[in-house]
Amino acid sequence: MRHTVKALRLIIVVLWLAVLLLPITVALSLWEIFESRDNIRIGEPSFSLLNGNFSISLPFYMNNAGFYDISELCVNIRIYDGSNEILEFSTQPLNIPAGRIVASNLSASVSLADALSRDRELLTTSKDLDVNVALHFRVGYVLAFNVAGKFPFKWGAPFSNLNMTYVSSNTTHVSFEVSFYNNAPFSLSGPLRVELYNLQNVSIGSVEQFLDVASNGRYQELFEISVFQASEEGKIRLFFADILISEKRWGSP
Repeated sequence: MRHTVKALRLIIVVLWLAVLLLPITVALSLWEIFESRDNIRIGEPSFSLLNGNFSISLPFYMNNAGFYDISELCVNIRIYDGSNEILEFSTQPLNIPAGRIVASNLSASVSLADALSRDRELLTTSKDLDVNVALHFRVGYVLAFNVAGKFPFKWGAPFSNLNMTYVSSNTTHVSFEVSFYNNAPFSLSGPLRVELYNLQNVSIGSVEQFLDVASNGRYQELFEISVFQASEEGKIRLFFADILISEKRWGSP
Protein backbone atom coordinates (compact mmCIF):
# COMPACT_ATOMS: atom_id res chain seq x y z
CA MET A 1 0.00 0.00 0.00
CA ARG A 2 2.83 2.39 0.89
CA HIS A 3 4.41 1.75 -2.51
CA THR A 4 1.14 2.66 -4.20
CA VAL A 5 0.90 5.93 -2.24
CA LYS A 6 4.50 6.80 -3.10
CA ALA A 7 3.85 6.07 -6.77
CA LEU A 8 0.78 8.29 -6.74
CA ARG A 9 2.73 11.09 -5.07
CA LEU A 10 5.47 10.77 -7.68
CA ILE A 11 2.91 10.90 -10.49
CA ILE A 12 1.31 14.03 -8.97
CA VAL A 13 4.72 15.72 -8.69
CA VAL A 14 5.55 14.87 -12.30
CA LEU A 15 2.17 16.19 -13.47
CA TRP A 16 2.65 19.43 -11.53
CA LEU A 17 6.12 19.86 -13.03
CA ALA A 18 4.68 19.25 -16.48
CA VAL A 19 1.93 21.82 -15.87
CA LEU A 20 4.44 24.36 -14.56
CA LEU A 21 6.91 23.77 -17.38
CA LEU A 22 4.32 23.70 -20.18
CA PRO A 23 4.04 27.50 -20.57
CA ILE A 24 7.84 27.74 -20.65
CA THR A 25 8.24 25.05 -23.29
CA VAL A 26 5.39 26.53 -25.33
CA ALA A 27 7.06 29.95 -25.19
CA LEU A 28 10.34 28.41 -26.35
CA SER A 29 8.52 26.62 -29.18
CA LEU A 30 6.88 29.86 -30.34
CA TRP A 31 10.25 31.61 -30.11
CA GLU A 32 11.69 29.01 -32.48
CA ILE A 33 8.93 29.86 -34.96
CA PHE A 34 8.82 33.65 -34.69
CA GLU A 35 12.50 34.43 -34.23
CA SER A 36 12.85 34.37 -38.04
CA ARG A 37 10.57 36.46 -40.24
CA ASP A 38 10.88 33.82 -42.94
CA ASN A 39 9.11 31.21 -40.80
CA ILE A 40 5.66 32.77 -41.16
CA ARG A 41 4.22 34.92 -43.94
CA ILE A 42 0.73 36.17 -44.85
CA GLY A 43 0.37 37.56 -48.37
CA GLU A 44 -1.90 40.22 -49.85
CA PRO A 45 -5.57 39.17 -49.83
CA SER A 46 -7.37 38.56 -53.11
CA PHE A 47 -11.11 38.89 -53.62
CA SER A 48 -13.59 37.32 -55.99
CA LEU A 49 -17.30 37.63 -56.72
CA LEU A 50 -18.95 34.66 -58.41
CA ASN A 51 -22.38 33.05 -58.36
CA GLY A 52 -23.64 35.35 -55.64
CA ASN A 53 -20.74 34.67 -53.25
CA PHE A 54 -18.09 37.15 -52.15
CA SER A 55 -14.81 35.38 -51.31
CA ILE A 56 -11.43 36.27 -49.82
CA SER A 57 -8.18 34.31 -50.05
CA LEU A 58 -5.02 34.90 -47.98
CA PRO A 59 -1.76 33.23 -49.10
CA PHE A 60 -0.25 31.70 -45.97
CA TYR A 61 3.17 30.14 -45.27
CA MET A 62 4.49 28.69 -41.99
CA ASN A 63 7.58 26.75 -41.10
CA ASN A 64 6.73 25.18 -37.75
CA ALA A 65 10.28 25.13 -36.41
CA GLY A 66 9.00 24.58 -32.87
CA PHE A 67 8.54 21.28 -31.10
CA TYR A 68 4.75 21.48 -30.59
CA ASP A 69 2.03 21.02 -33.21
CA ILE A 70 0.08 24.13 -34.21
CA SER A 71 -3.64 23.37 -34.44
CA GLU A 72 -6.94 25.16 -35.12
CA LEU A 73 -5.12 27.98 -36.91
CA CYS A 74 -7.76 30.22 -38.49
CA VAL A 75 -8.35 33.86 -39.34
CA ASN A 76 -11.46 35.89 -38.57
CA ILE A 77 -11.93 39.07 -40.59
CA ARG A 78 -14.56 41.70 -39.79
CA ILE A 79 -15.10 44.72 -42.04
CA TYR A 80 -16.75 47.85 -40.69
CA ASP A 81 -18.22 51.00 -42.16
CA GLY A 82 -17.85 53.24 -39.13
CA SER A 83 -19.52 51.32 -36.30
CA ASN A 84 -21.61 49.20 -38.68
CA GLU A 85 -20.28 45.68 -39.29
CA ILE A 86 -20.94 44.83 -42.94
CA LEU A 87 -18.87 41.70 -43.63
CA GLU A 88 -17.40 38.81 -41.65
CA PHE A 89 -15.15 36.03 -42.94
CA SER A 90 -13.85 33.00 -41.01
CA THR A 91 -11.36 30.63 -42.62
CA GLN A 92 -11.34 26.87 -42.12
CA PRO A 93 -9.00 25.60 -39.33
CA LEU A 94 -5.50 24.56 -40.39
CA ASN A 95 -3.18 22.14 -38.56
CA ILE A 96 0.63 22.34 -38.86
CA PRO A 97 2.58 19.49 -37.24
CA ALA A 98 5.90 20.25 -35.55
CA GLY A 99 8.79 20.31 -38.00
CA ARG A 100 6.51 20.70 -41.02
CA ILE A 101 6.23 23.48 -43.61
CA VAL A 102 2.79 24.43 -44.90
CA ALA A 103 2.08 26.72 -47.83
CA SER A 104 -1.63 27.19 -48.36
CA ASN A 105 -4.45 29.67 -48.88
CA LEU A 106 -6.71 30.66 -46.02
CA SER A 107 -10.04 31.13 -47.77
CA ALA A 108 -13.57 32.08 -46.79
CA SER A 109 -16.73 33.30 -48.48
CA VAL A 110 -20.02 34.91 -47.59
CA SER A 111 -23.30 35.31 -49.41
CA LEU A 112 -23.33 38.60 -51.27
CA ALA A 113 -27.04 38.99 -50.54
CA ASP A 114 -26.41 38.66 -46.78
CA ALA A 115 -23.56 41.18 -46.91
CA LEU A 116 -25.54 43.73 -48.90
CA SER A 117 -28.51 43.43 -46.56
CA ARG A 118 -26.30 45.41 -44.13
CA ASP A 119 -24.99 47.99 -46.61
CA ARG A 120 -26.38 47.99 -50.17
CA GLU A 121 -24.31 51.06 -51.06
CA LEU A 122 -21.24 48.81 -51.34
CA LEU A 123 -22.27 47.93 -54.89
CA THR A 124 -22.32 51.48 -56.20
CA THR A 125 -20.30 53.61 -53.75
CA SER A 126 -16.55 53.42 -52.98
CA LYS A 127 -15.78 53.82 -49.27
CA ASP A 128 -13.02 53.93 -46.66
CA LEU A 129 -13.60 50.91 -44.43
CA ASP A 130 -11.98 49.46 -41.29
CA VAL A 131 -10.79 45.85 -41.15
CA ASN A 132 -10.30 43.88 -37.92
CA VAL A 133 -8.20 40.72 -38.26
CA ALA A 134 -7.93 38.09 -35.49
CA LEU A 135 -5.55 35.11 -35.76
CA HIS A 136 -6.41 32.14 -33.53
CA PHE A 137 -4.32 29.01 -32.93
CA ARG A 138 -3.45 26.38 -30.31
CA VAL A 139 0.00 25.13 -29.37
CA GLY A 140 0.31 21.48 -28.42
CA TYR A 141 -3.51 21.19 -28.65
CA VAL A 142 -3.68 22.79 -25.19
CA LEU A 143 -2.85 26.48 -24.95
CA ALA A 144 -4.88 28.86 -27.16
CA PHE A 145 -3.57 32.18 -28.50
CA ASN A 146 -5.30 35.09 -30.21
CA VAL A 147 -3.53 37.89 -32.08
CA ALA A 148 -5.60 40.83 -33.33
CA GLY A 149 -4.95 43.86 -35.49
CA LYS A 150 -6.82 46.67 -37.26
CA PHE A 151 -6.11 48.54 -40.48
CA PRO A 152 -7.94 50.79 -43.00
CA PHE A 153 -9.14 49.44 -46.34
CA LYS A 154 -10.24 51.35 -49.45
CA TRP A 155 -13.28 49.64 -50.95
CA GLY A 156 -13.82 50.11 -54.68
CA ALA A 157 -17.44 49.69 -55.74
CA PRO A 158 -18.03 47.21 -58.60
CA PHE A 159 -20.82 49.35 -60.10
CA SER A 160 -19.24 52.81 -59.73
CA ASN A 161 -20.68 55.68 -61.81
CA LEU A 162 -23.67 53.55 -62.76
CA ASN A 163 -25.85 55.02 -65.50
CA MET A 164 -29.05 53.60 -67.00
CA THR A 165 -29.89 55.92 -69.88
CA TYR A 166 -33.16 55.78 -71.81
CA VAL A 167 -32.55 55.81 -75.56
CA SER A 168 -35.81 55.13 -77.44
CA SER A 169 -39.02 53.11 -77.51
CA ASN A 170 -41.65 51.86 -79.97
CA THR A 171 -44.56 49.43 -79.84
CA THR A 172 -42.30 46.35 -79.51
CA HIS A 173 -38.99 47.45 -77.97
CA VAL A 174 -37.47 49.84 -75.42
CA SER A 175 -33.76 50.67 -75.62
CA PHE A 176 -31.46 51.53 -72.72
CA GLU A 177 -27.74 52.08 -72.40
CA VAL A 178 -26.17 50.72 -69.20
CA SER A 179 -22.64 51.74 -68.18
CA PHE A 180 -20.42 51.59 -65.09
CA TYR A 181 -16.82 51.21 -63.92
CA ASN A 182 -15.69 48.17 -61.96
CA ASN A 183 -13.51 49.83 -59.32
CA ALA A 184 -13.47 46.68 -57.17
CA PRO A 185 -10.24 44.68 -56.65
CA PHE A 186 -11.81 41.66 -58.36
CA SER A 187 -13.41 40.70 -61.67
CA LEU A 188 -17.18 41.03 -61.83
CA SER A 189 -18.67 37.78 -63.12
CA GLY A 190 -22.33 36.79 -63.04
CA PRO A 191 -25.77 37.41 -64.56
CA LEU A 192 -26.91 41.01 -65.14
CA ARG A 193 -30.66 41.45 -65.66
CA VAL A 194 -32.63 44.51 -66.79
CA GLU A 195 -36.36 44.58 -66.01
CA LEU A 196 -38.90 47.13 -67.23
CA TYR A 197 -42.17 48.05 -65.54
CA ASN A 198 -44.99 50.40 -66.51
CA LEU A 199 -46.34 53.07 -64.17
CA GLN A 200 -48.72 50.50 -62.64
CA ASN A 201 -45.64 48.48 -61.59
CA VAL A 202 -46.51 45.66 -63.99
CA SER A 203 -43.57 43.91 -65.66
CA ILE A 204 -43.55 44.53 -69.42
CA GLY A 205 -40.20 43.01 -70.41
CA SER A 206 -36.73 41.90 -69.34
CA VAL A 207 -33.37 40.84 -70.72
CA GLU A 208 -30.34 39.13 -69.19
CA GLN A 209 -26.67 38.68 -70.08
CA PHE A 210 -23.59 37.25 -68.36
CA LEU A 211 -21.06 39.81 -67.15
CA ASP A 212 -17.29 39.37 -67.14
CA VAL A 213 -15.76 42.76 -66.34
CA ALA A 214 -12.14 42.92 -65.19
CA SER A 215 -11.05 44.93 -62.16
CA ASN A 216 -10.73 48.64 -63.12
CA GLY A 217 -12.59 47.86 -66.34
CA ARG A 218 -15.45 49.81 -67.95
CA TYR A 219 -18.75 48.30 -69.03
CA GLN A 220 -21.08 49.86 -71.61
CA GLU A 221 -23.89 48.04 -73.39
CA LEU A 222 -27.04 48.91 -75.35
CA PHE A 223 -30.05 46.79 -74.33
CA GLU A 224 -32.99 46.46 -76.72
CA ILE A 225 -35.72 44.97 -74.59
CA SER A 226 -38.78 43.30 -76.11
CA VAL A 227 -41.93 44.51 -74.33
CA PHE A 228 -45.30 42.83 -73.93
CA GLN A 229 -47.16 46.11 -74.25
CA ALA A 230 -46.29 49.56 -75.52
CA SER A 231 -45.22 52.10 -72.91
CA GLU A 232 -43.41 55.41 -73.08
CA GLU A 233 -42.54 55.64 -69.40
CA GLY A 234 -42.25 53.53 -66.28
CA LYS A 235 -39.52 52.03 -64.06
CA ILE A 236 -36.27 50.26 -64.87
CA ARG A 237 -34.61 47.88 -62.39
CA LEU A 238 -31.10 46.50 -62.65
CA PHE A 239 -30.20 43.20 -60.95
CA PHE A 240 -26.90 41.38 -60.49
CA ALA A 241 -27.10 37.73 -59.36
CA ASP A 242 -30.76 38.40 -58.40
CA ILE A 243 -29.71 41.32 -56.18
CA LEU A 244 -31.31 44.69 -56.90
CA ILE A 245 -28.60 47.22 -57.73
CA SER A 246 -30.61 50.24 -58.79
CA GLU A 247 -34.11 51.39 -59.72
CA LYS A 248 -35.22 54.60 -61.47
CA ARG A 249 -38.02 56.15 -63.45
CA TRP A 250 -37.73 56.23 -67.22
CA GLY A 251 -39.62 57.98 -69.95
CA SER A 252 -39.39 59.37 -73.45
CA PRO A 253 -37.43 62.65 -73.68
